[in-house]
This record gives sequence, C-alpha cells and structure tokens, in this order.
Amino acid sequence: MDFLSKTIFVSKKLIMEDGKIYFDNYFVTVKAVNDDALIVMKSNGEVENLPPSEDFYGEADEGLYELNDGASQEDPDYIGEFIIYENDVAYGKFKDDY
Repeated sequence: MDFLSKTIFVSKKLIMEDGKIYFDNYFVTVKAVNDDALIVMKSNGEVENLPPSEDFYGEADEGLYELNDGASQEDPDYIGEFIIYENDVAYGKFKDDY
C-alpha cells in the first residue's frame, strides 16, 4: 500500500473496563512513513502516529463519508480500524468479543 499523502478514515473503538464502548472517527492525511509509524495530520493540525502495518487498513469504498461532527471527506483512500482497550483488565474481559 502506498500511504504517503493519502487520506485515511480512522475509526477507533475504545473498550472500557466496565464494558462501555466509545468511538472516535476522523480523517487524516499521511505526512510521512517510516518503519515504526505512519505520521498523520488531522484537519485541526494535530499530528499523531498510527501503526504502519497494512493489516490495520483497507481500501475505502468510493463516496462521501460524513461524521457526526459534520466533517466529511469525498473518496478517502483507506479506512484504518483500531480496537483500543482501556487497560489490561478490559483486555482480559473483552479480548474475545472483538
């Protein structure tokens, strides 16, 4: 996959110890790629690192993607899906559910 300068729709699912689930969805542009991370920038200018493994990403279907906060993106290149556990207890409780 060629990530440099591509747009990724990031979908993070945070699993809490009490079983609550929170979602964080946003768009990023890949600014740099190295062995350790994809260095990406959100629309607000915030920079973060995402895992570089292609296992986390799939090609996005064509179309308009709209988020609850009103942000939208026409034809993002990829979708990155991540499951994040609040802590080791949450992981132990829910790892087989997701």
